[in-house]
Amino acid sequence: MPAATNHNRDSTPLWGAIPRRLGLGLSALILLLGPIIVGWATATKPTAELPELRILFVGNSFTYYYDLPQMVAQLAAAGGQRPLRFQQETPGGYTLEQHWKAGNAPAQIRSRRWDYVVLQDQSQAPLLNPRSMHEYARKFHAEIRRQGARTILYMTWAPRNKPRDQSAISRAYERLSKELPAQLAPVGNAWKAALAADKKLVLHDEDQKHPNATGTYLAACVFYATIYGHSPLGLPGAIGGLTDMEAQRLQTIAWKTIQATRAERIAAP
Repeated sequence: MPAATNHNRDSTPLWGAIPRRLGLGLSALILLLGPIIVGWATATKPTAELPELRILFVGNSFTYYYDLPQMVAQLAAAGGQRPLRFQQETPGGYTLEQHWKAGNAPAQIRSRRWDYVVLQDQSQAPLLNPRSMHEYARKFHAEIRRQGARTILYMTWAPRNKPRDQSAISRAYERLSKELPAQLAPVGNAWKAALAADKKLVLHDEDQKHPNATGTYLAACVFYATIYGHSPLGLPGAIGGLTDMEAQRLQTIAWKTIQATRAERIAAP
């Protein structure tokens, strides 16, 4: 998978469909070439009648693998939602602490008016350094609010060979979302539900950490439901290299996960 490239507002992505299975060599190349900043981008067929939704993604390779932001934008276009125009700050392996200290992500937040800023910490941060995760998420959240935007926390998933880690990862993001408070995109919970429902389903890439195209599609469905408040059911699977029947199972799980998260937030004191 090549590094993401800049897209103009009405441009067609330069890269075609990506195979669902990649070799380890190409996975390593992705880590080396992961994008730090991707310029303005949008789905290929924006809905002209609707105002654009502007989102900044701050994270690392868990965001740029298979170009998650672009996939969300394509789902939005297919669903007739507000066109998603995004930018991303996603150097490989970065933590929120590294993002804050490097200064690029805070500068991007201040650079223009955003509707949302998505925060994704390094995948092991909730387990190995939760104090740093909370500290720098608070710093980012304060800056995001000062600029008039809203925060979305991107809950990631456990490595394929350590599925039990998911509970701790999920709790860390759930606590943080209530503490700030901020919206939560419970991607890790959706992955857990999907893998439990189908033991043959593979969402991880061959390195057992990053998402494959199917995993990214499920993440995109969760973001679509989080951002737009609508079920992704019925959106095309081809966006993620899936059949519509394969996609429908993931769309259903994404929507049920969002509904469960909302119900839990409402029930919480």
